Amino acid sequence: MNPKITEQHRSRPAYMTGTEMTRREDFKTLVADVSMGQVGAVFALEVSRLARSNLDWHRLLELCALTATLVIDEDGCYDPSDFNDGLLLGLKGAMAQAELHFLRARLQGGKLNKAKKGELRFPFPVGYCYDEQGRIVPDADAEVRGAVEMVFRLFRETGSAYAVVHRFTERGLRFPKRAYGGAWDGKIIWGRLSHSRVLGVLKNPSYAGIYVFGRY
Repeated sequence: MNPKITEQHRSRPAYMTGTEMTRREDFKTLVADVSMGQVGAVFALEVSRLARSNLDWHRLLELCALTATLVIDEDGCYDPSDFNDGLLLGLKGAMAQAELHFLRARLQGGKLNKAKKGELRFPFPVGYCYDEQGRIVPDADAEVRGAVEMVFRLFRETGSAYAVVHRFTERGLRFPKRAYGGAWDGKIIWGRLSHSRVLGVLKNPSYAGIYVFGRY
């Protein structure tokens, strides 16, 4: 076997995660080299961080066992073909996955706690925004406020969401939408008003002055 030694680089972009194999070309290369028998040992500061998905982790361990590839980290040197070493490596992977579960649970708990106090900030529907002090205020753009007010006014007059869309279309009016993500993040985009959009506005409790989290 070629005594080539490979090391998992830590200089990955911040958005990469060991919970999946997508966008991790270095890990794919590592698995391919191990499967071809071109690796003598895999070095890592903490082996459980190589793959925090049990599926990917055990696949790598099986390949290491078949090709007699060692796994080495700061705790020791392991031979995946040995039962005890393979068991310990599998346990490390399971603990890493469990750690992710506990972290998500804590983060979600903190999120719900802030929501109960009304302090959790989340994107508001068009027509509302946060001011510099973090208070919820109507949008400073009078055209945006007017478009939202017209939806409610037309619905009171017609009693039908379809009729509201028809009125907007007849008059050639547009309705604003706030973009999220990308180059247009936070910007107002004007477009045609749809029936589903009217229903979303009418059923959104924010327009009634109520703080609600978890509607969906």
